Amino acid sequence: MKNTPKRKQRNKPGVVLFTAVAVMLMLSILLTATVSFVSVNRTKTNDNYKSKQAYLTASSTLESFINQIQTDTAPTNDPTAKAKQKQVMDNLKKLASANSGKGTTTTVSYNGGDGKSDNIGTTKITVAQEGTSVANIVVTCETTYLGKTEKVAAHISTHSVTKPAEYTNTIELVGNGGAGYDNLNVIGDMAGINNTTGKIYRFTNNTSIYGSYLMYGSLEVSTQPLIMLKPSLVDEKQGSTVTISENLDVSNEFHINSTMARADGYNYVNIGQKLSTSNHMDVGSSGFDVDLFCCEANIGGNDYTQYGNFYVYKGAGAYNGDATFGAAGQTINGSLYVEGDLNVTKSLKVTGSVYVTGTITGKDKIVCTASNIHEGAVLSKAGRDAKPQIPVSADAYVYYPEDFFMSNDTNVTTISDKYQAFYDGSNTKTFNTFASDWTNVDYTLTELIDLTGTGAKTPVTSRYKLRITSSCTWASDLSFNDYGNGSRILVDVSDSSGDIVIRLQNGLNLGAEWSPVIVVRNRSTIIDTTTGDRKYNCYFVSDSGSAITLNGIDSVTGKSQHSGSSACNYSFKGLKVFDYDTYVRMFDSSVLNNTKGNPGLPQSGFVLNPTSVDVAGSYRPKNSSIIFLFGENTTLNATDQSFFQGSFYSPQAIVNIATSGLGGLVVTDSAGGKMTVQCCAVGVVIANSFGNANTAFYVYTKPSTTSVMQNAKGGKDDSAFGYTLDRYDHY
Repeated sequence: MKNTPKRKQRNKPGVVLFTAVAVMLMLSILLTATVSFVSVNRTKTNDNYKSKQAYLTASSTLESFINQIQTDTAPTNDPTAKAKQKQVMDNLKKLASANSGKGTTTTVSYNGGDGKSDNIGTTKITVAQEGTSVANIVVTCETTYLGKTEKVAAHISTHSVTKPAEYTNTIELVGNGGAGYDNLNVIGDMAGINNTTGKIYRFTNNTSIYGSYLMYGSLEVSTQPLIMLKPSLVDEKQGSTVTISENLDVSNEFHINSTMARADGYNYVNIGQKLSTSNHMDVGSSGFDVDLFCCEANIGGNDYTQYGNFYVYKGAGAYNGDATFGAAGQTINGSLYVEGDLNVTKSLKVTGSVYVTGTITGKDKIVCTASNIHEGAVLSKAGRDAKPQIPVSADAYVYYPEDFFMSNDTNVTTISDKYQAFYDGSNTKTFNTFASDWTNVDYTLTELIDLTGTGAKTPVTSRYKLRITSSCTWASDLSFNDYGNGSRILVDVSDSSGDIVIRLQNGLNLGAEWSPVIVVRNRSTIIDTTTGDRKYNCYFVSDSGSAITLNGIDSVTGKSQHSGSSACNYSFKGLKVFDYDTYVRMFDSSVLNNTKGNPGLPQSGFVLNPTSVDVAGSYRPKNSSIIFLFGENTTLNATDQSFFQGSFYSPQAIVNIATSGLGGLVVTDSAGGKMTVQCCAVGVVIANSFGNANTAFYVYTKPSTTSVMQNAKGGKDDSAFGYTLDRYDHY
């Protein structure tokens, strides 16, 4: 057998005479191949011609077969489709394991195009085991055409893989404790995904979320927070929602508005238990309805105003679907549905209809057309009136940073060798190692860049005090005189560097006098054709040690277990981390030409676009290739105008970004609306617990799909059944 990397050409005119389509049949014959014939000029009988036709038919049949498997196992979240995926792969394995692993052969013959029955060729398709494991399969197509035979094969590995992780939340809390937020502002979605009952989250001092909010637990609201429902930053065709699994208690002003008209599937607030108000609450606005669902309502205090329908349906336990309306001013610009009893103690205006399954007390206080008040009604709970489901749990994280640090499974991690090299003595490099090489000091980079998005490239020069070109430790061994005062440090990711892993030495503590500016440039040339993400990434990792033990996957939770992770503590003041392509657009030449100093405000005219669509006059960053991986019991404290453009995966760590961040950043939405913000981070922050302070914003950008984060999330019920095409052979 010979392995031929370069296959013969199949696109010359008149060459392709046959097209083969192989179809996997479920629970029956399992395999059928249909070959259609285009007329053959049988006057050409030279051996080269016959060999070429035999090869083309064999290779086309094989490719069709592989393409069909690929179609049948395309990634999906649909449970029915996933079941079919598994069935396809089981059928394929059944074919391969037949005859003690010699497999199953199907023969297809084809005749002349003039309708005559003379046989001019056959193709045999064989699906067999390769070696002793049915997980490894070889599909062979052998075609004989007018006496000449050619054979090709595809070697494939079947597998079940965890569903690729989807990161839709700007901030996501994984811990089982509550949290308080003071002046937290999120552009994108926010979630608390740990389904532990009894947790309480608190919003104070103008906390704002411009997106969706999902939390397991109760929410207590005071001091004028705002949730502005906006189109999803993941998919602009989707709307936004607020989901609270337990109680919502509003003791001060709370506003839930929307920038889009209501449609089925979004613009709703879904409360799993009780809604209580003792001060002003607004839901929706004229032309932008937001429906509200709960299992008990007690509306009191000052005003309650809603544009949209108000639903009170029975819930688990003691929640009987009862509602009391006793606010000083209360208006529902929509309809009211109550599955239990309704008690109205102060004037309630309803512009639509009132439907109550039980009894109504205080009917005379309802300002509504009398014929629109229905006592003893039967509620359909269909269409718009159907209560949205609160998911039993969010997608769990299966793998943790410790798995990425220590696992030998390449389906889980690509960086463990580089991480472990810090502890086996094979990588002793630090930032200071690069500072001792004059080629990396006072480094100047000039590159042609399309700054306008029009395709026209202009030379852009940026200068750096230090360049890092491979994995190393960020230790406290740099000279302050040389590298303090806001030194610009370039991390240069390339094909030759591969993934760059930067270990943060435990206890690294840099005060405001350091204020380093890290710029990560990624020029790896291997591109994921689906997402456009570059193969290699830059990882900042905790110094969690090499004593970590991976104890396997827990049979009950489906999560990886580990022990022995060392605790780490980090403190930074004024640290700024930028993606290079954003950095050179955000700042003008007067900043880019400096190797030190605070870069200051973004230049006039720079607009950051975190949405999933292009907006004229804005810059939309690609998925972030800067990843922070912090192991269990790690704590990060970043203050004094620190800023991070990158994603944190720290599900068992504490991330405190208590900083006013980067000032003067203009952010756009998909409609071209603009907002100037103080920005702390552009990316996603996933942490056990999260701390913030000051009026600062966190802006959504998805992490690179080629990073190890793509393997983190999923579960035993979220497997995608598929295969890897290892290679083609021509015999």
